[in-house]
Amino acid sequence: MGGMIMILLWRNVKQSNKDSRGMLFISLAMFSWTLVGAYKLTDPPMPSLINAINDRILSAFSNLFILASLPFFPNVFSNLRKRFSLFRNKDQWVNVVFIFFAIVTVIFTLIDRSVDSDIGRKSIIAVDSFISTVTISAVSVAFYQSLCQFWKDKWLRVFLALMFLILISTQIVLPLVAIFPEVMRPYYMLALVLLLLGLTYFNFVSIAYFGMYNLEFKKSSTIENSEIEKVELYPEYLTLGYDKQRKLYFIRVSFILNGMKESLKEIEVSSPKLLQPFANWVLFSLATKHHCKLSHQDLSTSKFRMVEFWNKESQIDLSQEQVFNNDRGFFDLKFEPEKIRIEDPNFLYSKFIIREAILKHIDCFESFIDQYRHSGDLSKTQKEELIIQQLFDLKK
Repeated sequence: MGGMIMILLWRNVKQSNKDSRGMLFISLAMFSWTLVGAYKLTDPPMPSLINAINDRILSAFSNLFILASLPFFPNVFSNLRKRFSLFRNKDQWVNVVFIFFAIVTVIFTLIDRSVDSDIGRKSIIAVDSFISTVTISAVSVAFYQSLCQFWKDKWLRVFLALMFLILISTQIVLPLVAIFPEVMRPYYMLALVLLLLGLTYFNFVSIAYFGMYNLEFKKSSTIENSEIEKVELYPEYLTLGYDKQRKLYFIRVSFILNGMKESLKEIEVSSPKLLQPFANWVLFSLATKHHCKLSHQDLSTSKFRMVEFWNKESQIDLSQEQVFNNDRGFFDLKFEPEKIRIEDPNFLYSKFIIREAILKHIDCFESFIDQYRHSGDLSKTQKEELIIQQLFDLKK
């Protein structure tokens, strides 16, 4: 029933809410637990090692869907989003989670087929118990932080935390019953009852949170639609460069509200690798700061890739109309030159991909070329190098 309600909530907002897939994954986890319950009706009263692999594969499905849902919780795990681009890129995270559990399932099957003793099956249960504990703990933290945004009462928060701890503890105790039945047998029924209570509680808080989140989203969407002319974000400041401490290439845009002078929101997109779209952002930034416009047969593709690179990970999308000026086929950035900042230009100057991007558009820098047009002592390569040096000279 919980899974059906979550599916219906998801269908209600999936077209307008990018984070709605979290509801879908949680509902699929609930259906997985239902499948486990139906399967357990044929099990002996006590957990057995005989069907360990079947139990773990079913458990892997629910863990898979729960882990896949984590990036779709808004306003939680902020440190993970800042430090790991994989967690910010939700589609990539989902793909990695699916691949991970596919590998885990294959490993479990190989161990079950290769190891005849109970040691193999016990190791399968132990590994799955660890994964389940981490997974349930992570989603419990996500739900607790999310619900605390709505429920401020101290005792309610204590109750939420206590129930989540009970649910987490069952992921440890029940596998121990299967591994050490002689010792843990007296705790089996208690752990089983707590698990059923915990899953019922989990269903309740899932529906409660996503129901409230759905109402909040609809309310905010209504306000935004009714005041769309009053509330709109505009890109105002651009900062890009390489952060040596984090070892990331980054683009940072500050957005303002309807022309207001103060910066409202700053968004950053980063990558550990130097990609061509980032090199083009550097190229356009240098050109704009030196009041040069770019033109090339491949420029339409370059502009599209630049905007796509930003929109892929940013919370606020940009359009080409917001980013580029078009002067009869000659382009530069709409950011004012003094509002563009390039950090550590000397490091970027040494990068081959950025230099190649500049050389590809070298004919666009006429004001620089004219200085060396009659310098017969300089080769073409030397002239190009001097032009690149002047472009990166940002102290003028």
